[in-house]
Amino acid sequence: MNYDYQQSDLSRSILAGLFSGIVATITNLIFTVTYRSITQFYEFNAIDITTIVFGTILLSIACGAMFYFFVHYLNKGIMLYRIMVVIVTIAIVITGINLRHTIQDVIPYEFRVLVIGTQVIIGGLALFLIPYLFRHDKIIS
Repeated sequence: MNYDYQQSDLSRSILAGLFSGIVATITNLIFTVTYRSITQFYEFNAIDITTIVFGTILLSIACGAMFYFFVHYLNKGIMLYRIMVVIVTIAIVITGINLRHTIQDVIPYEFRVLVIGTQVIIGGLALFLIPYLFRHDKIIS
């Protein structure tokens, strides 16, 4: 049986998003565990291992799919994709902190750092790693 086949742009984009998600998940887990142990911030458990693993991978796969649409259907798609990733990352950070503000009057500084840190890791890897892996598909295939 021959399993060699030419990957489509969509499959390369999704695989790049998945690989980026795996790297971001490991990085976010290390960041969260390290930050919580240094600051002794254990009050807020919504940013736990399950949320980090599934949220990070799902966001990264969604970024991979969006990368495909931007590159495949738009001129200067990579530049527009990167602008979109920055805007969405900022929107997720602001929304995450504001949603917590509706539940709790005073938002701990440590919570803000956790939200910003995890989203910057996801956004940064989506910004640079997905386009890189898309162009260098030998790494993911």
